[in-house]
Amino acid sequence: MPTTPPQDRQEISGQTTEACDSLLEIPYQQLSATALRGVLEEFISREGTDYGAVELSLEEKCQRAVGRLERGEVCILFDADSERCQMVDREQWQRYD
Repeated sequence: MPTTPPQDRQEISGQTTEACDSLLEIPYQQLSATALRGVLEEFISREGTDYGAVELSLEEKCQRAVGRLERGEVCILFDADSERCQMVDREQWQRYD
């Protein structure tokens, strides 16, 4: 029988707040172009956003994601436990930071 997590255990990008201690925000400007591209493509591939009647190319989606980084809508987190970076909604992250 599934159990309900305690109320104080919230999730951010698939991790409970207990695991958030290992997360560190990384300014996107500090990543190499190759590393940033990898983070962008991973974000786009899992985002599942409907772009409307016209499908966007990977490059257009990357440009939109960079715009979201520049506007501060999303941020890049480094997980020290898994040694991976990911993009998350900044508002969601700030609730647990």
